[in-house]
Amino acid sequence: MAMLISFLIFFFLFTGVGMASYFFKKNSVEDYFLASRNMPSWLVALSYGATISSGATFIGFAGLAYATGVTAFVSVAALTLGDYVGWKLAGHKIREASIEHKTNTYPSLIGKMTGTDYPWVTIIAAVLTIVFLGAYCAAQLVAGAKIGEQLFDWDFNTFILAGAGVLLAYCWSGGIRASIWTDAVQAIIIFLSLLLVIIAAIGEIGGIDAAWGAVQQLPDGMTDVLNPALIAVAVGWFFFGVAVLGQPQLMVRHMVAKSNECIDRACTIYLGWRCAVLFLSCCSGVLARVLIPDAEFFDPELSIPQLWQDLLPPVLVGFLLAGLFSATMSTADSLLLASSSALTQHLLPKFRNSYALARFGTVIVIALIIAIALIATKGVLALVVLAWAGMASAVAPLVIVQLLGFKPSQRLAVIMMICGFVTAGLWRYVFNLNGIVMELVPGMVAGLAVFAGGYLLERIKSSPQAAE
Repeated sequence: MAMLISFLIFFFLFTGVGMASYFFKKNSVEDYFLASRNMPSWLVALSYGATISSGATFIGFAGLAYATGVTAFVSVAALTLGDYVGWKLAGHKIREASIEHKTNTYPSLIGKMTGTDYPWVTIIAAVLTIVFLGAYCAAQLVAGAKIGEQLFDWDFNTFILAGAGVLLAYCWSGGIRASIWTDAVQAIIIFLSLLLVIIAAIGEIGGIDAAWGAVQQLPDGMTDVLNPALIAVAVGWFFFGVAVLGQPQLMVRHMVAKSNECIDRACTIYLGWRCAVLFLSCCSGVLARVLIPDAEFFDPELSIPQLWQDLLPPVLVGFLLAGLFSATMSTADSLLLASSSALTQHLLPKFRNSYALARFGTVIVIALIIAIALIATKGVLALVVLAWAGMASAVAPLVIVQLLGFKPSQRLAVIMMICGFVTAGLWRYVFNLNGIVMELVPGMVAGLAVFAGGYLLERIKSSPQAAE
């Protein structure tokens, strides 16, 4: 009971941070979706970090480390490198282009980045945003519900509905400002809670030396750093990192920054935080395997919450669980707002300039997300990878060539998006090759290859020799 009371008190306290943004909001579409483009560097960095990491960090990567050991560490190292490359490619360009073209959403920016309005590019990007980020958001609700079901014996479906209700409440109150404020709090809680569970687990095992000795006794496949299969793992997760360029919920963090200097500082803060939490998450999963070795009878995605419950006082566990559940919400709210903006600004034109209707669009999207979450049967990390790969394959190659200064025609841009998306789908669902390398790798490569061939043909056709 002490754990439950502590959980409820701290969860509503964390949620209240987002609700408080109501008193600072402006009743405009730009403020609802972009916080008036006035966020400082530390908020941009921590919000970006919590948005990209929360559910997958606590649930997915810890579970991956519990099941595979060294594979998880290789995954996060490659992911972080790719993430850095993606951030540097975006640089100031995303922010500057959104101001130049007066865009409030990422799909709109993609359709206008060449300097010419490409409405079909915007519509395709908007539809994909609603579908895949809706699934991604549902994964966060599933993560929270799995924890509630395991530790509090709460009904899974009830937890989904309650989480969606809380999510809608503070997004309705303050839009993306509420999301960013709660993200910052959760980024700090994520780091502290992972550090705490590491300290407690090492103490339980008997110290650092004892813990290291126990890790070395794990099954060989978990500690084999020379496994050739790790090469494909590294390639896949590197592309996963670069694929941030295809994720509207993250790129909008560049768009809300108040200056270019702010983005530079945010990059440094974010990458330091990101490296720390991913490493700690993987360590938590491995230590959980030492302390809870019955892998065949245990859901690895619940390794961190289970360690909390086994090693810490109930009041402290309630606090950490509140942080964990709120952390899944910090990603979910960003995904909800990205999907909502895509719906109201691009697929429902009558909603476009109305602040009230923009908020109502959030209700429509949350209903879709609840439906996905209630029927979801996949693990959290699997849902995240699926949604991420869909956006990455269709959107990231186009954004990459645009950021590099190329200006493909609308026809070529649409073909790139379709080919990338279809290739990823075939790779996973027809040829079943995603066990070799993630589907987003061939999906992104296909999009870039289509650009290279199509751009070359367009240049040949437009050359003076061709005209003669």
